[in-house]
Amino acid sequence: MELYEAINKRKTTREFLDTEVDFEVIKRILEAGNRAPTWDHNRNWQFIVLRTDEEKKYAFSEAKAIADKFDADRYLNMPRPYQITLGQKMYGYAMPKQYTMLKEAPYVIIPLFKSKELNGEYVSKLNPFATIWCVIENIFLAATAEGLSCSMCIPLNKEHDIVKKKLKVPPTYMIPVFIGIGYADPEELQLEQYNPDIDKQIRFGRWK
Repeated sequence: MELYEAINKRKTTREFLDTEVDFEVIKRILEAGNRAPTWDHNRNWQFIVLRTDEEKKYAFSEAKAIADKFDADRYLNMPRPYQITLGQKMYGYAMPKQYTMLKEAPYVIIPLFKSKELNGEYVSKLNPFATIWCVIENIFLAATAEGLSCSMCIPLNKEHDIVKKKLKVPPTYMIPVFIGIGYADPEELQLEQYNPDIDKQIRFGRWK
């Protein structure tokens, strides 16, 4: 698949088909992740791969609790002094699926980056965090090129530390995201997407 085609086809999937995925394909996708730029030239990244229902249930009990607690109907239909936004519609759709979109994926990839804590005092302090997201984007695009799709679940609040402890992640590593990978269900509901006009986003020389 040509690069721009993969970029345009990439989308977040929250419902997967019950179709097996060859692990050699997953390895190619992770290898593409390893090709991302890195600030320290050491590529201190690791990947935990979850394959079984038991592994996923154990790791994501907090995600299930969060999803079960969320009342989508109440959130989507609450009185607002303005028309509901696309972002709010997506949030209302996605939150109840925070667990199932991981459990139902044939594979869940948990990328790890080496950093004891996030320090935003200076932008340069976020280098480890910035480069792992380059890895993640490579994974998304490589999965798309392989005909697969990804779900993306960013740990909420204490969820990061709970999963980290359960999976015995060393203290010097952090988890930016949980990525489900598999074949997308073509029947999944497709919400409206906002596509900005690039000509209105480009500013030459300065903001004004």
